[in-house]
Amino acid sequence: MSATTVARRYGKSLLTLSKEQNAVDVVEQDMRALIEAAKENRELSTILASPVVRPEKKEAIVRSVFAGAHDLTTAFLALLAKKGRAGLIAHMAEAFVSLVREERGVVLAEVVTAVPLDDARRSEINVLIGKVHEGGVELSETVDPQLIGGFKLRVGDRMIDASVFESLRTLHRNLTNNPYEPAY
Repeated sequence: MSATTVARRYGKSLLTLSKEQNAVDVVEQDMRALIEAAKENRELSTILASPVVRPEKKEAIVRSVFAGAHDLTTAFLALLAKKGRAGLIAHMAEAFVSLVREERGVVLAEVVTAVPLDDARRSEINVLIGKVHEGGVELSETVDPQLIGGFKLRVGDRMIDASVFESLRTLHRNLTNNPYEPAY
């Protein structure tokens, strides 16, 4: 079974447990914090994924690092570590957040721009997405100066690339693949 499938199953289990304890919002905040911690601290991810570190040690690390989290979060993460699945913790957290989004009818929209978005542009993008998707929108913003201008927008499996970089690349491709041949 793939790691993604296993992580999603654990995410579903955590969602079910958090619903039973009316703690979905708190656990979601914990999972979002965990995702950020995993992105910022590669050492933590490396230790949790390492086959050299014993599961008991991983469990102790998880309990100490996530001591301030909700009891359900800490217990669930410790259980994953104890069962030898600590390497999946970040993937499980992402799966959990994705499942919560699905249940709430919220879609994740990822926008990449050359410069940070101002409130007016952010609002325009939300309105644009709202025309296509009913329900809420969670906007994830990334700045990539290589785009030169414009934006890339990904909503679900749809992608719009309206960047200057892509326009220049398309123009270059068209010019190099279409050699000029005089008609004389």
